[in-house]
Amino acid sequence: MKRSGFFGFVILWSGFEVKPSASWSIGITYPEPGIDDSKETRMDRLNLIYPGTKWCGSGNVAENSQDLGHFPVTDACCRDHDHCNDVIEALETKYNLTNPTFYTRVECSCDEKFYDCLHRSDDKIASQIGTFYFSLLNTQCFREDYPIVSCKHYAYTTYPKRCVEYDLDESQPKIHQWFDVPPF
Repeated sequence: MKRSGFFGFVILWSGFEVKPSASWSIGITYPEPGIDDSKETRMDRLNLIYPGTKWCGSGNVAENSQDLGHFPVTDACCRDHDHCNDVIEALETKYNLTNPTFYTRVECSCDEKFYDCLHRSDDKIASQIGTFYFSLLNTQCFREDYPIVSCKHYAYTTYPKRCVEYDLDESQPKIHQWFDVPPF
């Protein structure tokens, strides 16, 4: 696919001044001739990428899977997260679960790997990416597990509060369901 229409701008994020060469990239991927260009598919082609990265955000602006930005360790975490094998796209239904959000939700093991990867990164933006995704976005992941009965323990460091430990009914068959991701 051909990418064009990219532009950037300078922003301030938590005291981190972003230079134009490492600014937010907003891109629109233009379809090949004969491909659906309806309003619904245009939103799928909008990319909003974190400054200094090519993979952290919606979509990516990388030339290939080895193309990483100024923060390569964090960018590799985002790239690997983007390549999660089991996802539920925005507004789609899978496993009897409907994703009501504007972004993709992933299988919980992918979010767990992403969380651990960001914590291991020494890049100065890793904690900002982690805080945004895990603490501010208020996302959930899905997995097949015993049915949730209730929440045993909440994390009150975020709003709304997040369940970090569940009481599951092991007498019932496993089903796919949503689980809160832990705060970063």
